Amino acid sequence: MSQTNTLPRYRIGERDTNDRYPVDVDGAPAGHIYRWHKVWYAVVPGQEETGHASPEAAAEQVTKLVDAGALTSQTASGPAEAPQAPGYALLLDPRLQPTPGNIRSAARALARLTELGWQPLAGYPGADNHWRMRCLVCPPRWEGNRYWSHLRGRNNDGIPRPLYRHEGCIPVPEHAGKLAVLVKSAPSCYCPAAHPTTADAAAALLKSVARARRVRDTEALTAHLTRLLGPCPAATVRAAAIEAALDTAKS
Repeated sequence: MSQTNTLPRYRIGERDTNDRYPVDVDGAPAGHIYRWHKVWYAVVPGQEETGHASPEAAAEQVTKLVDAGALTSQTASGPAEAPQAPGYALLLDPRLQPTPGNIRSAARALARLTELGWQPLAGYPGADNHWRMRCLVCPPRWEGNRYWSHLRGRNNDGIPRPLYRHEGCIPVPEHAGKLAVLVKSAPSCYCPAAHPTTADAAAALLKSVARARRVRDTEALTAHLTRLLGPCPAATVRAAAIEAALDTAKS
């Protein structure tokens, strides 16, 4: 009796620094898959991305596209390149729209990361996506991916889980003392970019962001988001100002 080969024709590779998993089909590079807000996306050069419930389902979609003739000799040489990111990509992930709600969440997260001794190496991606960051607590400075939802604690209680930061970090009992020396939270901003620390200043910038989005002025949008989300010793005060501006706008 002949046996049917049930092994998948695809192979999912190791995640790269952009959180993409390369996919080979029948031993040849075909595309990649990635996870975004609990959905897995299949990407083949020149084809529209499609969302799936699991990495296996996304890789199977890559296989189907290969069988349908999606790849050519020019596109089959490797995974699709990521499109050029806008200038604000190091502040807010380009897959997140710069809406007031997303800016509020990003400002809150960035302020808390400063208090916890983490330096973000990519734009805020939302609570449930990998966020690449650097640990400032220990030498050498570890780099890797973390979830903001884990760092902010359960129900936003501010207690990171787990308290263990990463392999090779200093012992947990030493974290508080190190952070007390490391974290310098200023009551106001003295940066050249003039980050907003009052509700009125934050509200004016949020309106400028809306105007720049409306006319698709990416350069102006980047400049405004830099003031709202760029590194600042008064990040905690700034986050509170953005919260107050948005709360006032609702009332």
